[in-house]
Amino acid sequence: MSRAEGRRIPAFAREPGLGSQVAPSTTRLNQGVGETGRMIDTEAGTMSCPALRPRVLAVDDDRSILEALRLILEERYDVLEARNGDTALTLVQSQPVDLVLLDILIEGIDGITLLECLRARGSDVPVIIVSGLNNAWIAAAAMRLGAVDYVTKPFEEMELLRMIESALRQAAAELYTAPRHPRILLIGCPVGLAAALTVALSAHASIESIPAGNALAPIPSVTPDVVVLDVANVANPNRILGVVKTRIPLAPLILTSVTPGSRGNSLGLEHGVDAVLDKPVSVRGLLETIAAELRSSGGLLPPLSSRVVAVIESVSAHFTGVTVHDLSQALGTSPDHLSRLFCAETGMTLKTYVTRVRVEAARKLLRETGDKLEAVASLVGFHDASHLSRLFVKYLSGRPGDVRRTG
Repeated sequence: MSRAEGRRIPAFAREPGLGSQVAPSTTRLNQGVGETGRMIDTEAGTMSCPALRPRVLAVDDDRSILEALRLILEERYDVLEARNGDTALTLVQSQPVDLVLLDILIEGIDGITLLECLRARGSDVPVIIVSGLNNAWIAAAAMRLGAVDYVTKPFEEMELLRMIESALRQAAAELYTAPRHPRILLIGCPVGLAAALTVALSAHASIESIPAGNALAPIPSVTPDVVVLDVANVANPNRILGVVKTRIPLAPLILTSVTPGSRGNSLGLEHGVDAVLDKPVSVRGLLETIAAELRSSGGLLPPLSSRVVAVIESVSAHFTGVTVHDLSQALGTSPDHLSRLFCAETGMTLKTYVTRVRVEAARKLLRETGDKLEAVASLVGFHDASHLSRLFVKYLSGRPGDVRRTG
């Protein structure tokens, strides 16, 4: 659930001129509070609804810490409590939450994993880490995953309140100023490549992948910013090219997996193709070409190091069986170092990335084929369908059957 979709904008955090109430210093000049709790405008003599208080979720397995946080916060905020990661995840996904105060060492899934799950499921709720661990590596990992601040126990009451207010105001401002993620449409790309790019760029771009059937019926209704058409396994490339340019005339078009001898009239390259990548297509070359085409429309992709791109390349080709150890060995570094580097640039650990790529590949296969769930699970590297189903719920917030019903 994204902030725009699932969170309310607290009245105190709304800015003047943004279509709602102004700051509390202005709002409350001529107001009092009646016995019923409703706001009374003392000049007009009318009554209105109370300002919407921000809702803060405190997550800690220590009951005394939760009680202390409630005492500190309840005068200004509505306070929810969770004593383990699973409960916290359920609360954030089931109701509007404006900010989370999160301990690291909690029952069930730990704080870092909970933060990772929130981001993987599309929640950008502000998170402040409140932990007894004064550890620079953990603090850095939390910040890479989107935590807005980190405070150690015991904490100063006024400092914590300042952090919360600052985070809420920043979150409200970002609702109106956050840049739009570029939209990338992949047509006919291999399952592994599509899944590897979709997951690796999930925090920076919206990527949709569809098969290159003649009808191209599932082309999204929202115009993409760039289209990538892989012609390696297309029987009639000119026909598909014509359909794409007719239905998406304004988006830059990149042709990939082109045999050098087929350039020119055989592929109609003089008709609106913006870039051509010959076989074999490298992930580095594809990302650079996409980034170049996006720049003309103001879109941006994040800069990725050569090692991270090499990881994406390897996972795209070998996602069904590749391990973190395999990747680190191939790149001549330790698994721990490579995972930290990958997390710093993508916001997810290497192990999580490999797992999410397999889940994304399964989603694509379920949508595009009639294979049974057990067969799909085996194709993407899982031992059984029940394991795949659990990971679907964890990373895609749905079940495999939902893909078939909506795909």
